[in-house]
Amino acid sequence: MPSETTARPARGVTGGAAPPGSSAVVTLVVMLLAAALVLLATTGGVIESIAAVGVAVYLTLLATLGATRVGVITLMGAFATAPSYKGLLPAADPVTPTDGLLVLGFALLLPVMFKGKLRVPLPYVIGIIVVFSFGMIATVLSDRSLESFIALAFWLVVMTALPVAVLLWRPSPRVIQLLAWTYVVGHLGSWAGGIATGKITGGRHFGMTNHPNYFAEAGIMAIALLIYLFFEHRTWLARTITMGAAGVVGVSVLLSGSRGATLVVAVMVVMIPIVERSAITGFLYALGGALVVAAAPFLLDITGNTSAIDRLLGGGTSSGSDTARSAGLETAWDRFWASPFFGDGLIDLFDIHNNMLEVAVGIGIFGLVGFLLVLFALARPLFGDSPHRRLCYTIWAYLGWGLLIPSLYDRTLWVPMCLAAICWAGSLSEDDDKEPAAEETAALTTTTART
Repeated sequence: MPSETTARPARGVTGGAAPPGSSAVVTLVVMLLAAALVLLATTGGVIESIAAVGVAVYLTLLATLGATRVGVITLMGAFATAPSYKGLLPAADPVTPTDGLLVLGFALLLPVMFKGKLRVPLPYVIGIIVVFSFGMIATVLSDRSLESFIALAFWLVVMTALPVAVLLWRPSPRVIQLLAWTYVVGHLGSWAGGIATGKITGGRHFGMTNHPNYFAEAGIMAIALLIYLFFEHRTWLARTITMGAAGVVGVSVLLSGSRGATLVVAVMVVMIPIVERSAITGFLYALGGALVVAAAPFLLDITGNTSAIDRLLGGGTSSGSDTARSAGLETAWDRFWASPFFGDGLIDLFDIHNNMLEVAVGIGIFGLVGFLLVLFALARPLFGDSPHRRLCYTIWAYLGWGLLIPSLYDRTLWVPMCLAAICWAGSLSEDDDKEPAAEETAALTTTTART
C-alpha cells in the first residue's frame, strides 16, 4: 500500500506534526524538573541523592534525544536486567526493576505503537480468551482469590501485553539484534557478578539470581537468541564472536548444574539442521556432537562433581532433587483430579516442576488447552518464512524448559520470548515493513553519535 506508507509521518521519530514552539516548551519543562531534582539531591540522603541524580539524567536524555530513542534505551535496560531480575530485589517483592523498565520503555514508544497494525493469529486470540475465562473462574472459586488473581494478572501481562506491544512497535532488525545482544551481555554480566560476590553454593553457579536453575534458564534464552544472531550476522568476524559467546554461555549452563537446562540446550542444537533444512549444517553439528562425547571425561574433570553433566549421571544433589520433584508431582496430580475442569486457582504451584501440570491444576484442563494454543501461535513461525522466524527458538526452548521448571510468568523467559511476536508481522507489505526499520536505525545511529 504505497499511498498509505508515504502519507503517514516517519514512524518512531516524530509522532505527527507538533504545534510551533511546543517542543521548546517541553524541553524547558523537563530541564527545569531535572534542575529541581539535582537541587533535591544536594539536600537529601545518599540513596535519595543517587536516585534524584539518576532521574535528572534520564529526564535530560529524554529532552535531548526524544522519546523513541530513550524508549529503546530503556528497553535495553529491561533486557539487560531480565536474566537476573529475581536477584535484584528481595523475593517477596512482586514488582521488579525489570518490570518498571518494561512499562516505562513501552510507554515512551506509545506514539509509535499507536501507528502500528495489530494482526494476531486466531489461535492466539482464542487461547488468551480461554486462559482469561477459566483463570477467572478458578480465581473466583479459590479459597485464596486475591493471590490467584495477582498471579493471573502477571501471567496475562507477559503472555499478552509484551507480545502485542512488540507487534505494534515492530522494531527494526537492527534494534532486535541490539536487544538480543543486550540480553546475552546481561546474562554474562550476571555470571561475572555472581563470581565476584561469591554466589556459588555447592559448586553450582547462581550468577546474580537467587537459584542456579534461574541462572541456567537465562543461559538457555541467551543461546536461543545467539542462534538467531548467528544467522542474522553475515561477516565471519561477527559470526565468530557469536559462536564464542554461545560457547561461554554454554559453559555457564554446565556450571549451573542444571540437568534440564543442559538437555534443552542439546535439543536446540539438534533442532538447528532440521529447522534450517541443511545437510551440511547437520553434518557439522553431528561432528561437533561426536567431539563433545569424546571430550566428556575431560569435561567431567574440569567442571567437577556438581556440574550438569555429573548430575545427569546421578552425581551431586541429583537424587535429592528427584525426590522433591516426585513428591511435588504426586501432590499436583491429586489436586488436578480433585477439580479437573475448573482448577483450584493459581496458588501454591512452585513445587510443581511442570508448566503444563501447573496450568491444569490452576485453571483446569480447558485452560491448559488455551495455554497450548497461545504457545502454538508463538512457536509455529519457526518453520515458516518470516525473516525473523529464528526468534522462535526462544519459544521452543520455553516449551522444553517448562516441562521441568515452574515458570508461567517468569520475565527471564518472557522478555526475550516476546520478540517472537514480530514474526506475525510477516504478512505486511514490503514498503510498510521497511520504513520503520530505516527510521529506527537512523535514530539509533544519531543516538550513538551523540553519546
